Amino acid sequence: MPSSQDPRPDVPESHRPVGMFIILTSLAVITAAVLTSQPLQSANDRSRWSTVWSLVERGTYQIDEIDQYENWSSIDKVRHRVTDDEPWHFYSSKPPLLSTIVAGLYWIERQVLGRGLFHDTEFVSRLLLLLVNVVPMAVALFSLRRTLQLLKIPPTAFRFVLLAAGLGSMLNPFLTTLNNHTPAAVCLLICLSAIIRLGHASTGDQAGRDFWIMGLTAALTCCFELPAALFGIVAFLFAVRVDVSRSLTCFVPAAVIPLAAFFVTNWLATGGIKPFYAYYGQEQYVYVHEGVPSYWSNPKDLDANQESTPVYLFHCLIGHHGILSLTPVFLLTLAGWWMGAVRQEWRSLKFVLLTGAGLSLAVLGFYLTKTANYNYGGNSSSLRWMLWLVPFWWYGMIPAVVWITDGRPSQRPSQRAALSVVIGMLLAMSVFTASWSLSKPWKPSWLYSVMEQAGWINYHTPAEPFSTPRYSVISSVPDGPGRRASWSSANGAATQTLTLTTIGPVSVDDHPAVAVRLNLSDGSREQRSPATDPDRSAKTSPEHVLVILIQPFESGSDIADWLRQVRDPATNTEARLTSAQVEPADDWILTLLRGMPAARPYNAGGKKYQRPFDEAAIALECDRAASRVAFDHPQFGRCWQRCDVLYCAELTFGVMQWTTTITQEATGDVISVTAWRRLAD
Repeated sequence: MPSSQDPRPDVPESHRPVGMFIILTSLAVITAAVLTSQPLQSANDRSRWSTVWSLVERGTYQIDEIDQYENWSSIDKVRHRVTDDEPWHFYSSKPPLLSTIVAGLYWIERQVLGRGLFHDTEFVSRLLLLLVNVVPMAVALFSLRRTLQLLKIPPTAFRFVLLAAGLGSMLNPFLTTLNNHTPAAVCLLICLSAIIRLGHASTGDQAGRDFWIMGLTAALTCCFELPAALFGIVAFLFAVRVDVSRSLTCFVPAAVIPLAAFFVTNWLATGGIKPFYAYYGQEQYVYVHEGVPSYWSNPKDLDANQESTPVYLFHCLIGHHGILSLTPVFLLTLAGWWMGAVRQEWRSLKFVLLTGAGLSLAVLGFYLTKTANYNYGGNSSSLRWMLWLVPFWWYGMIPAVVWITDGRPSQRPSQRAALSVVIGMLLAMSVFTASWSLSKPWKPSWLYSVMEQAGWINYHTPAEPFSTPRYSVISSVPDGPGRRASWSSANGAATQTLTLTTIGPVSVDDHPAVAVRLNLSDGSREQRSPATDPDRSAKTSPEHVLVILIQPFESGSDIADWLRQVRDPATNTEARLTSAQVEPADDWILTLLRGMPAARPYNAGGKKYQRPFDEAAIALECDRAASRVAFDHPQFGRCWQRCDVLYCAELTFGVMQWTTTITQEATGDVISVTAWRRLAD
């Protein structure tokens, strides 16, 4: 930091409104993003919002009730109980301090405005985000502005650093969601401002207030980002070096407040001081609840990443989550750290520069130790676990920016102009990345999308293919008599019930088969083809006797190869049938049980756990599948019909439900949706 005899001029008064304008513009952009972003964006913030709701509305950290709602449910939860005699309950896997603070603000809002987080989600969540994210960020940016003035940063560099802080970092997207990274970064920035003020003050002139601020914000940074504990130690050592007495009477009491709150709230939530993070891989994370295994029992996609450490490091720095590839303005930070270490003019800022460099290396190294667990922070727009260090990086770029823009005598004008263009481009690229992800922090960055589309990366967990092709919604055939399954559907005003009942094993020309009775009925007792002609009806008996040929069924042939229809249903009890007694099934039956009007194999879509019907006590393991074909609709012309199936090996006929969707090819308009849902036996 410059001394009181530093020959560099202070920031001229005429340039200070420019800094104010930059900050106000940045805050306007952030505020607009918060007010337009969708709430409950990801499992991560839903986990915290669930705790906020439960604390205020139910007075508990348990999130069992709110987690039952699909748009509130989260994979970032643990199942926990203090003793073996207690029932299991769900809790957010996140440390509870931040959620408790937000819950306090929500309680005040609830008393004053009466708006509930569940029914008025957008209004309440956005209001709370303004209070916990935008307002503190405003305080931090103004604190940065005053500190840059204190350091007598030249006007061009002054504006550059403010632009980088206000518009050019990946902190901005995360200000639109409830997370721990932005509060930690805000606390760190305010703490660094206090550190710089203390280092800049003359001996004996240090303000006790700054020791309080430093202790409080350093401890809060540690509470919001557990790896920041190392910074808390470094901040305390700095305070002791400056003034031992005030460190003990100001820094320590201020730090105790958030640290005590962290452990107390953690004890209230967990029954101990160990955060839920420490239980990763244990029964709190890996469990089966009502038939459904936890997500962390078998993580998928990016969470199942098994890349080597060098590859992981590449993507952390210059790859799809790269600090330098997404926000290249921080290349100036690397140069600034080097200049701060070797140039005497920055000796009074050296503590912040070297601490920032050391902590950045230490934290990155920590996340490199278990790449399979950390996985770039999951499906997010940046390497979010490093975001709390961003204030260090802003201060780190100062020496390089000043050297480039301040016109040192050793620089030729052309050299200075060229370098200014380069750093301007670095800033512009960083602003673009931050703006691209501004309202979608929990989505991949533009660079990730480009690399994925180019085929350079692929983190999708492939679904295990079916052992044999499937051309029907039926995936198994019970051979015993009287095995029955029913499904109901609604398409507009029409409601239908489909029932399949096994009659028993038969043979067709000595080929093994199973006879099945099909009953399709609705209120008018009319059969309807649910696919290509939903308005067509046949005034015939709703019952048909079908024959399923076992060998072609098990080999994975199309339904037309193994489904037959008995000409005279009265013969259905005979154990032996001939080709003269059976015929190809009606087209509408083939379409109904195929799920589509033409043969097309189903593509496997992975596992899903679902209750077979609403009253079921537990969920069953299902295989998702889908396929689609084009056909000519008698009314709408060329159309697509898609069928989505949930196969379930534990159910009779091996299917839980299927949904057919018809869309017009030219317009993409949805013409009809027919969902067949399993009925209780």
